[in-house]
Amino acid sequence: MGRRAEVVIVSSSAAAGTAQDLCGPVLRDWLEGRGLRTRVHVVPDGPEVLTALRRLTAHSHTEEGPRFVVTSGGTGLNSDDVTPEATAAVLERQSPGIVHALWAQGLQKTPTAAMSRGVAGQVGRTFVVNLPGSRGGVKDGMAVLDPLIDHISAQLEDVHGHGEDRSATRSGDKVLPAAEDDSHPDDADARVVAGTTATCGPGPAHDAARAAVPDAAASSPGGDPRCGPAAEDPVLRARITEEPLDGDLARREVADPGCGAVVGFSGVIRDHDGGRSGVTGLEYSAHPAAQQVMTDTVREVARDHPGVRLWAEHRIGALAVGDSALEVAVAAAHRAEAFAACSRLVDRIKECVPIWKRESFEDGRHTWVGLDA
Repeated sequence: MGRRAEVVIVSSSAAAGTAQDLCGPVLRDWLEGRGLRTRVHVVPDGPEVLTALRRLTAHSHTEEGPRFVVTSGGTGLNSDDVTPEATAAVLERQSPGIVHALWAQGLQKTPTAAMSRGVAGQVGRTFVVNLPGSRGGVKDGMAVLDPLIDHISAQLEDVHGHGEDRSATRSGDKVLPAAEDDSHPDDADARVVAGTTATCGPGPAHDAARAAVPDAAASSPGGDPRCGPAAEDPVLRARITEEPLDGDLARREVADPGCGAVVGFSGVIRDHDGGRSGVTGLEYSAHPAAQQVMTDTVREVARDHPGVRLWAEHRIGALAVGDSALEVAVAAAHRAEAFAACSRLVDRIKECVPIWKRESFEDGRHTWVGLDA
C-alpha cells in the first residue's frame, strides 16, 4: 500500500466518448512524477460515482488499498453533480482545511471557484480529494496538494513528528517546502499557573525559525534587564503538532535565572460548549498555512513585549475531554508583564491561526466550529 493512486474523471460526455478527457492525463503525470503508480477511470455523472469510489476504497484498511484517490468533475450545482455526496459517503474523517486551501487557490483566478462543493478526507489509509472538472481547476488543486502529499502520506502511515525526510517534497526538479500542521482551541477551559521565581536555566535551542526582534532595550519597560541572554531568540517554540502537549515542560523551558515570573496557560477540552452539554471530544483541523501563521503570531507578541520568553504549541487531531489543545508559557522579569504577554498571546492565536474543530456529542451528532471564520 501507499505507492498507488487512483484518478476518477467524472464526466458523462467523456464516459460516452463524445468528449476528450483532458484532466486525467494531467493528474496521472503529476502523481506518477511523485512516484505513485496511477490508473485513470472515467465514469459518468450520477450514481456510478459512488459505485466507483466504494470499489476503489474497499481495501483502504489493508495493504491492498491505494494511498490517494483524486476525483475531477461533478462538484458543481447541476442536478447530476453528486461527486461531493458520493465522496462524503465513503469518508471516515474530513479535512476541511484542504478544501479551504483549494477554494483560496481557485479564487485567485476566477470567482466561480467558490461554487465548487468538493470535499476531502480519509478512509482507512487512503486520502480522497475532489477537484473541479477543468484543467485550470485541476492545476490549481495540484498546486495546493503538491507540498502536502508527502506529509499526508506519512500521517496515513501513522508517522509522527517532522523529520528531515519530510522537510521537503519534490515535484520534478523543483523542491517545495512541506506544509506543517496547525490549530487552536476556542473551546478550552483555562488553567493559569504563575510562578514567582525561575526554576531552571534556559532550555536547548528549539526549532522555531530565528528572526530579529527589536532589542530596543535590552531592558523591559520597567527598566529591568531583559529576561534571558540578550542574544537569545525570545521565541523558544511556536508549533502545531499532533503530539500530546506538556505544560510543565513548557514552563520549565521558558524559565531563566533572569526571570522573576513564569506564567502558563493550558487550553483544556471541556464537556460542554455554547450551552450544549454532552461533548465527548473534539477533532482539530488546520489550514496548510497555519504553521507559518502560528510562527508569525508568536513573533508579533515577542516584538510587542520585549524582554519576555515565549513558548506556544497547538495540538491538532482527535482530542478527548480533559486533553490540552493549547499550551502557552511566558517568562518575564515581573508578573504583570508575564500575565499581559500570556493573555495577549492566547488571544492572538485564537484570532489569527486558521484552525477548525469538529465537536462530537454523546447522542452521536457532531458540528463544525470555526469554518466561517
